[in-house]
Amino acid sequence: MTTSADPRPASRASRRPATRRIADAPVLRVTVVYLIVAAAAGALAGVIWHLASSLPSYTIGTDGSASISERGLTSVFSADAVYSLIGVLLGAGLGLLAWRWYSRRGAWVVALAGAGALLSALACWWVGTLLGPDSFPTRVSSAKAGDTVQIDLALHTWTPVMVWALAALLPVLVISLIRWDAPSRSD
Repeated sequence: MTTSADPRPASRASRRPATRRIADAPVLRVTVVYLIVAAAAGALAGVIWHLASSLPSYTIGTDGSASISERGLTSVFSADAVYSLIGVLLGAGLGLLAWRWYSRRGAWVVALAGAGALLSALACWWVGTLLGPDSFPTRVSSAKAGDTVQIDLALHTWTPVMVWALAALLPVLVISLIRWDAPSRSD
């Protein structure tokens, strides 16, 4: 008995290569991979934050007092500005990655983009403070007259951490607004 070949063209699914896209993987596995990528990127950003921050120094006087110039006072918050700038760039990248991996999963893309950015921001903060100078009160108390003591690498407010999350949510918002009525693609 002979069978004839099926005259219908191969379906799109059967023409798809055997490799699976990461967006088609199980949700838990993709989420773990995304959060690991976010934490690793945040740790690398912490090194960059440490290297890019210009921290002012206090000068120890003969009477044991510590003084800082007016310019030094204004640069106290430069570490926050550098951290925020890194957060805007990395947060937007994490938002785009979250959209790429989770856009078919609905509202999860918003939660995961924000969570990944916050995890990345905290990893950056932790690594940066580990690498940067710390124990400022101890260093000042042990300094001699004429010594300069650099301030700690630290954030002075929580606002820069929130910048990371907002930067991650911005591409998700923009892309979802542009594509809200676009037909779903199955590629």
